[in-house]
Amino acid sequence: MNRRKRYQVILAAFFLLFSAALSACSSSSSTGSAPPPSETAKDSAEATPSPAETPKETNDEPVTIKILYPWGADAFEQRYRGIEKLLPNVTIELVDSQAQMDPLQELNAQKIVPDIIFANWGLDALYELDMIEPLDDLIQKHQFDLKALDPSLVASIRAMDRTGQGRILGFPIQYSPYGIWYNKEVFDKFGIEYPTERLTWDEVVELAKQMTAERDGVQYRGLEMGPGLASGEVTVPLSQLAVNLTDPDTGEVLIDKEPAVTRYFELMKKIYGIPGIVNEDPEARKDYEFPKKNVGMIVSWIEYLRWGVGDPEVAANMEAAPLPVWGDGEESAPPAGSNLLVINKYSEHKDAAFKVLTAYLSPEHQTELAKIGDAPPLFNNKDVISHFGENVEVFQGKNVAAFYETSPALPPAKISTWDQYVDIGGSMLKFSQSDMDIASFLRQLKEESEIKIKEAKKQKE
Repeated sequence: MNRRKRYQVILAAFFLLFSAALSACSSSSSTGSAPPPSETAKDSAEATPSPAETPKETNDEPVTIKILYPWGADAFEQRYRGIEKLLPNVTIELVDSQAQMDPLQELNAQKIVPDIIFANWGLDALYELDMIEPLDDLIQKHQFDLKALDPSLVASIRAMDRTGQGRILGFPIQYSPYGIWYNKEVFDKFGIEYPTERLTWDEVVELAKQMTAERDGVQYRGLEMGPGLASGEVTVPLSQLAVNLTDPDTGEVLIDKEPAVTRYFELMKKIYGIPGIVNEDPEARKDYEFPKKNVGMIVSWIEYLRWGVGDPEVAANMEAAPLPVWGDGEESAPPAGSNLLVINKYSEHKDAAFKVLTAYLSPEHQTELAKIGDAPPLFNNKDVISHFGENVEVFQGKNVAAFYETSPALPPAKISTWDQYVDIGGSMLKFSQSDMDIASFLRQLKEESEIKIKEAKKQKE
């Protein structure tokens, strides 16, 4: 898989999470959405093995734990095999599949029971098939200290429980913080100081204005937030405000009533109002321009330099800065979301599976993952994150600690799964080209979203 394709896969997975879990990121892609079930819930249940009593397992009892993982044997070996060193009695085995409805039903029909499921397509299919084993009892039984995880991350996981009970449905696989990657060459060309301190969004707008101009026959742009300034990362400022776009219980669309949404659109109107900031070429808008070295700043994930740029020579003059904030006391990053590692309700080895999860979250294992550029969910452990990217050439000498400078906000108490049908990210290109006022645009987007939600509700009946 080449770097660009791999990055797009990672984007799809994380965009799904933030669209459904953090309410503000509207970058939910069709790739990441769980398809509607092809059978009724009753039929699905009949295709699922019956839960077994959890056997009593000793610490040294040999056991094989099967992990459903969708990205192939090489990535699996790199990210999971090290757990066997921490748990000598455990053998890890790959189930190469996806946590989506059809693949899960096929595994159930074949009586293949993964003990742990990497739910990178969200929890919809696992809910439908009743395959989630909440971890609360196991956490208490094995005395796992949730304080090892950041409060925002724990709150985000609890908010994903559709029952409203705030159960821990899985453990986090990764936390990829947002920040700025900037190009020193572009700043130098325009005679502007590097953004070493944390900026406000208004300050970012002013910098973007100064660097959006033509120099030596090249059109420079001061800021990029997703391809064409109209997808994916473009919703990061809204996600920082940690609001639901819809009522989590009824699906009512709230974007015309939520002040945070209007505030976000006002910011974007300022950005889109910078002459030349949006590339008029439709083809150019399909991909990132930052690797072409004609963009001053890009708001993206910490991993972007690896998967979006890749070439250490191209990245030589690129550096990191903290994520901008709204200011006036609102100094948070988006709530700390993550895809989850879920224990299968039908596993016969729940205790051993839980030990595998805790080994995955151990500082020892997380440090090794951080070295290869996997952003650790133990981001409140400064020693772990200090090792981020040290075995990856493109990160050498970069101030990656800047990505962890802004602490994440707490999410809404209950995350609305209906938010995925309010495609703010997908609507921003239209907004950037429209002369509609914000209130009118939000009314139109609300009507479009209501139609999608109504259809989704019909499919769930």
